[in-house]
Amino acid sequence: MIELDGVSRLYDGVAAVEGLNLRIERGEICVIVGTSGCGKSTTLRLLNRLIDCSSGSIRIDGEDIAAMDVKLLRRRMGYAIQSTGLFPHWTVARNIGVVPQLLKWPAARIEARVRELLELLGLPHADFAHKFPSQLSGGQAQRVGVARALAGDPEILLMDEPFGALDPITRDSLQNELLRIQAQIHKTIVFVTHDIDEALKLASRIVVMDKGRIVQHDTPTRLLEQPANAFVEHLLGQGEQGLKRASLQRVGAHMLALQGPPPACSVGVTDSLRQALSLMLWHRTGELCVRDEQGNPVGLLPIAALLRGPDA
Repeated sequence: MIELDGVSRLYDGVAAVEGLNLRIERGEICVIVGTSGCGKSTTLRLLNRLIDCSSGSIRIDGEDIAAMDVKLLRRRMGYAIQSTGLFPHWTVARNIGVVPQLLKWPAARIEARVRELLELLGLPHADFAHKFPSQLSGGQAQRVGVARALAGDPEILLMDEPFGALDPITRDSLQNELLRIQAQIHKTIVFVTHDIDEALKLASRIVVMDKGRIVQHDTPTRLLEQPANAFVEHLLGQGEQGLKRASLQRVGAHMLALQGPPPACSVGVTDSLRQALSLMLWHRTGELCVRDEQGNPVGLLPIAALLRGPDA
């Protein structure tokens, strides 16, 4: 859906990004990750023409964005940033409805869209529509920022470190919320972060950038198993690749048939192997009962199963 072909951006003759070649497929979450100053946010801003390419081209559905009306282009793209960018003197409902209003949607349709998005993001309309940004917690404000980015039903959602300023618990909650929502709406999402764990959790594919260039573009699993160079390996955390890979694998793919009474300690069938290993270490046990979402025992996870491949 999105193609970058030889894209560079120069500032006073110095390249912020250089020679970017990238294809992002429709409906995937593409996460751009790297250290500060590597060109992640510059790449994102090139996509909605907040800045223009110095050379190369960017195409959406085969159409060069340089030939598009910039206002229409940006209305096709939701944009969520770390500071939320909410208008402080507007209510939550008005903040969310700003793009549909620019698109000249009827008032009833805007109201229905605001209600739909607030409910989707776990913010009951009756409790939050009338509030102002100053009355929201950080996590609530970030949810409203995401709702506003989605309000015009854009094809593409651009997210620039949207959860970077939040505490770990709220951040984890919003990551889960994003994955839940994406399972329903199937947008093409380009997400920028400096946090490799966040990238591994969210991404269909990960773009690793270093000094303005793409050094690897791969699935999370292949990135862990076949890092392109020492920089990627260091970014992934030397010595922690096993734990990070375990965070990508689900318990259900490794469990064995339950025979006899279930063990006292349990893990969820959709939990990660990393969570299972943590439980084993904490409770000093070599096996866990696997339970489904209703709490029914459905399998057994011995520690040896963690070392085998899925369905081994």
